[in-house]
Amino acid sequence: MIQIIIKETKEFLREISNVFFYLIFPVVLVFLLGNLLSKLDAPEEAIGEVKIHYMIETEAIADIMSIEGFIQGVSDEQNIIFEKSEDINTSKALVGEDKITSVIIFTNSPLEIQIFEGTNRIKNRTINAMMNGFSQINKAVNVIVESNPKALMNLGDKEADFIKQKDLGINRTMLDYYAITMMSMISFMSIMLGAMCFMGERQYKTIDRLKIAPISQVKLFLSKILGLLPQVIIQISILMILSVFVFGANYASNFLDNLYLFFMFFVLTFTIIIIGAVYGLFVYAHPMATLMPVIWIMMFISGTYSKALFIDGVTQVMPAYKVQEAAFDLAIFGRYDKANLVIVVCIIISLTMLVIGAMSFRRRVDE
Repeated sequence: MIQIIIKETKEFLREISNVFFYLIFPVVLVFLLGNLLSKLDAPEEAIGEVKIHYMIETEAIADIMSIEGFIQGVSDEQNIIFEKSEDINTSKALVGEDKITSVIIFTNSPLEIQIFEGTNRIKNRTINAMMNGFSQINKAVNVIVESNPKALMNLGDKEADFIKQKDLGINRTMLDYYAITMMSMISFMSIMLGAMCFMGERQYKTIDRLKIAPISQVKLFLSKILGLLPQVIIQISILMILSVFVFGANYASNFLDNLYLFFMFFVLTFTIIIIGAVYGLFVYAHPMATLMPVIWIMMFISGTYSKALFIDGVTQVMPAYKVQEAAFDLAIFGRYDKANLVIVVCIIISLTMLVIGAMSFRRRVDE
């Protein structure tokens, strides 16, 4: 098995096209996209005016005071504008015509918030974030009122910031964005390595010797797949190291998060390679013609090459988008939930593909 792993690694590094497309090209793209094309990306931070019509239907005094205090606190009459709605149906019609951003109805007790959105995705996300923050604070205050109302007395006399900006620790640039999306790109492009794994054996007429070799066919299949592991480690390591130390990109803010990010992409890349290997066992057509167009279209729709590209209802379900979302969540906020989900799904798929591939390779008779 060790000999097969060494053989696969040497063949990978001997092939100039592999070295260029899997080791050099992604690093070059990080530089090109992160520096030369960054000015073409429209910043999501430019939200513009947010005009909201609202109506308070709840009769709970505490909720009414909380709502009015919140509105007074966030309104600046320039960028964020709250106006009481005289006719809720008219306000909804204005939202439909994009003349205002949204309509918000505060109703019932415990408090419920109904939001009628317009078509601007960025403004809708902004309003949802504002209302989610208000809802959480309102719930906390109500709990304190019921359990220990004295704790809320004389808060106005204390100099304290109850809303603080979270320091992400790093000044992010577009280099950081493309450093992560290029990791996603090489992971999904690695399906070609897996698909070519057994195709190369057929091309060079060595697959017959593999089949009659005095070794378990299942073990032989696993050895061929495991032989690609060093390539995966080299790919991800070179991209991360050069992006950080040569181009100044940032991934996560600490070593452990970066290590876990590396592990997530390692597991993902290995899974994609296994999928490609099983594909190569059943399909003799060249993967460059059958797989490459599908991978490129998926990554294009997923925003891998431009964050401005987002097709609602389509982009969110793309595998590359899910992976990138998990990577950004881990790198920027240090949250592991989505990364853990990606790893678990990849492990399940890998085990399934290994069983299918090993059994198929054992039974298959090459024509």
